[in-house]
Amino acid sequence: MNLSLIQLITIISLDVLEERIIEDLKSLGVKGYTVSEAHGEGLSVRRDDNWEGRNIRIEILANNELTEKIFSLLQTKYFPVYKMIAFSQDVKVLRKEKFI
Repeated sequence: MNLSLIQLITIISLDVLEERIIEDLKSLGVKGYTVSEAHGEGLSVRRDDNWEGRNIRIEILANNELTEKIFSLLQTKYFPVYKMIAFSQDVKVLRKEKFI
């Protein structure tokens, strides 16, 4: 088995930002992503209605260079204005060339 180590980036944000974030990610060279609904409770106040929108989770597989570009973009363009979080973790994948 030929496993390769890459980064799994997870971004949790308001759903109204989805198109904007995806457009920015593609401009950095992201080839693919997965978007799903997310809910939970953390440091922010829990929202029990949809008035303010829902949260989404965007997941991307990337190499270290692309991960740094994504985090830099999020830190400068989104974090000062919007409630969102982003983190990465090492994952092993088959067929690394499909993702980066």
